[in-house]
Amino acid sequence: MSTGGFGSYPEHHFRRVIPGDVATVRGRLCDVLEDFNYIVLSDTPIQAKRDKTVNVWVSTMLDCDARLTIGLKAISPVSTSATFDYAVPYLFTQGDMQALEREAEAIIAVATRPLNQTVCQSCSSENGGAVRFCRSCGAPVARNKLPGEIEIMRLTAGVSSSQQEIILALVIGLLSVASTLPMISSSNAKAVTVGWVLLSLGGLVAFAFLLSGLKRLQRTLHPKSARQEVEADVQPALSENDRLAIASQPASVTEGTTSLIEAPEPVPVSGQQGKNTDPMQ
Repeated sequence: MSTGGFGSYPEHHFRRVIPGDVATVRGRLCDVLEDFNYIVLSDTPIQAKRDKTVNVWVSTMLDCDARLTIGLKAISPVSTSATFDYAVPYLFTQGDMQALEREAEAIIAVATRPLNQTVCQSCSSENGGAVRFCRSCGAPVARNKLPGEIEIMRLTAGVSSSQQEIILALVIGLLSVASTLPMISSSNAKAVTVGWVLLSLGGLVAFAFLLSGLKRLQRTLHPKSARQEVEADVQPALSENDRLAIASQPASVTEGTTSLIEAPEPVPVSGQQGKNTDPMQ
């Protein structure tokens, strides 16, 4: 449900039920909000803010400035009612509101997931608790078992933003055609020229928004390719030729040195050189 603005920001609030008592839920939510780029200002009620992370041309609803207030109320000893109150600029469509709801569900999923043993994929070491990096080798391990609500959150936000850009491209294109068609159809040569120029500019702007929306939709539907590019930038893989060119380190300082010792040449026994040892016939 949406209400009036918080200052200059429109608001959107809704309720969710979280398992656990109020004190436990409050502590877990405050810890998890930092993983979603929020800064927790207070815990009773929970108030947090998030600053804009990227520019407006590539951002989604999850990258905008946001003010979040979470009110908690005990329903039973084992369940808590949480009211999420978002205040976000550019909250225009129903898709943006759904993106905020998916974010709240992802926050709840991360806060309530069991803290089991996590096995590192790099060194196969077991790490207890909610760790982000392996205690043995330092490789990231928290991303191995993220709840599915996070992918749904990103998918909803990306689709909503791409839909807005595609619709805006269509609107700009239709307005350009409607406003310049009378000028192009007139008998005035100057008006015809101006009409074609304006139509070309409007078409270019519409095409730019359409291309941006389609690219955003492609990134949203195929997130693995983007992650692989990031991992390749952080830790580039070695080619087979590079691996063969790197000599393996010996296990000890004496390994591989026995081949340097020359084998002694056989010394013939005097008086027996050329002696026939075949049995007598």
